[in-house]
Amino acid sequence: MSLDLVKEIFSALPDCKEWHAHLLSFAHSKRHGTTYNCRRIELEPSERLSVLIQDISSGYTGEEKNNLNKYVDVREYDGTCNSTTIYRISEDNPDIEIDLDALLQGIADSDTEADPLSLKAQAYVLCGNMRCNGEEHQIKLISMNTPITTLKNRFWHDKGKFWEIPDKVLNLRTSMNVIIYDRTVYFLDMSGETLFNMERAYKLKCSEAIDEIEEMKIISDPDMFRSTASSGQNPRRFAAFSKSKLQLLTKKKNREKAAKYFKIPLTEDKRFDTSQKVDAENLVKVLCGKAMWDVLEEVPVEVDESKD
Repeated sequence: MSLDLVKEIFSALPDCKEWHAHLLSFAHSKRHGTTYNCRRIELEPSERLSVLIQDISSGYTGEEKNNLNKYVDVREYDGTCNSTTIYRISEDNPDIEIDLDALLQGIADSDTEADPLSLKAQAYVLCGNMRCNGEEHQIKLISMNTPITTLKNRFWHDKGKFWEIPDKVLNLRTSMNVIIYDRTVYFLDMSGETLFNMERAYKLKCSEAIDEIEEMKIISDPDMFRSTASSGQNPRRFAAFSKSKLQLLTKKKNREKAAKYFKIPLTEDKRFDTSQKVDAENLVKVLCGKAMWDVLEEVPVEVDESKD
């Protein structure tokens, strides 16, 4: 999905059909994974939902205010956190797994009778359909801002006085954090990671990758490497772990080349010396696509992982 198609989606929102809104709560558990619960909501007057959709569209396509202007590209989710990038998780992404089916089923099973205030919603979802290139596509927009709130220091006017608003209210913000286009997920910012428990996903991938690396017998100190690779920002880096790079490093000549370019020492038997944290971390960067060689300056450089 290109940036142009993201723009097309927001432009087409007012023309999309059959919009409906849901409150969304979710919980993560090691035993049961992520569970999603939804409560469908109706707004009155009935045309108010269409007004909300129009306001969202205007915020991302307007001439004076356009929230899409800050983005420069769309790329596959790789653990980086660039604020100018929209991150995509394709259905066939081999590197990171999310339980999209659980979320879609939670929305499909949305309750219509339970007390919406008891749901403790963490987000709200707008669902609709749009036509693109003659084909029908399902669209879901998710705002990760808590929709049920209490308005502190807010008052309504009646009979010449201002009265405190004691009840909880529904606050539907027009800023979106996640787009689901059919079965492909797009993060407009990193708050969407919470929705799918991405931290657990890349920590699991990190652990599996470390096991593979140790099995290859290419590192001298497995304990130091594991300790380094599984701490700090390194588990996130493993979202882009490359098995092909690992396979290349099983050859001695490739280890010698990587050691020379990225200043990672080798032992006498040509394994990477990972007894020092800095060297173990440099190897993580190589394996996870976070290290490059500047051909002009002839020095190793680190790929930018975060841009505000």
